[in-house]
Amino acid sequence: MNTQKKADRNLLLFFVITLAWTWGFGFIPVIMGIEGTPMGTFLFYFGGGAPSVTALFLVFLTYTKAQKKDYFRRCFSFRYMGIKWVFKIILFFSAVTLTALIIGAGLLGYEMPGMDYIHAVIQNPFYLLLVLFFSVISGPLNEEFGWRGYALDRLFIRYGFTKATLVLGFIWGIWHMAWYFTPGQAQYDMMQFSPFHALMWIPSTMVFNFSVSYVYIKTKRSILAGALVHMFSNLLGSQLLSPYSAGMSMTLRYTTMFFCGCLSLYCIFSPRFRKEFENVSGSTWHKSPS
Repeated sequence: MNTQKKADRNLLLFFVITLAWTWGFGFIPVIMGIEGTPMGTFLFYFGGGAPSVTALFLVFLTYTKAQKKDYFRRCFSFRYMGIKWVFKIILFFSAVTLTALIIGAGLLGYEMPGMDYIHAVIQNPFYLLLVLFFSVISGPLNEEFGWRGYALDRLFIRYGFTKATLVLGFIWGIWHMAWYFTPGQAQYDMMQFSPFHALMWIPSTMVFNFSVSYVYIKTKRSILAGALVHMFSNLLGSQLLSPYSAGMSMTLRYTTMFFCGCLSLYCIFSPRFRKEFENVSGSTWHKSPS
């Protein structure tokens, strides 16, 4: 089997296992009617770790020693991204959230979010460490070893920047299908408010994925940088604002979609960024593991 066919096979295996695992354990509580119970909650969150666990299994099974070293260095080292990208990511999603609050509360009249976590941190600054911990494990840790760490390079090689970003964004979006049927999840709450706006989660995730792919390329394929985009999007645009109304959730979603849509247009049409992408692909991906 040639290298490209082997890479395609392993990538397909990654997606099949990840989706089957997450959907299987995510829908069991719904089918059995045990959502919200300790067992139902355990099964739901057990399914959520599928992207990272599946990817790590394939990495240890198929990568050489040098490839494993490169993979984990890109997962944890700041050498690729530099500290400046942390501030750029925070600034970007702070702008998104502030704009959404102005539109939602100021123009559309939705109630301001409760911001319970922010009030708790003000009362006890050490609580911020707990907030950051939950922010890390509720997305970046259980997903990014897989989405960016394992799948993205292979999709770039196979489809190029734009199509690969859209394909991964679509898979990432439908991966959340069990969330639509699980009380307490944002997708479930949005479905009660408006099925149309709830289903817009999938295209919005595809557009949002451009911001992750953009930072991933700009930081020379830093998996850590991609995880930070995921983390600060959740933290600044959802977790720190909670609780908030479905209307405000919709506003946050569409505002994020607008900002990321503008960035996606830059990625698609900018000759400068296209050259950066080609330079990264030409200098590194010919050595990527199959």
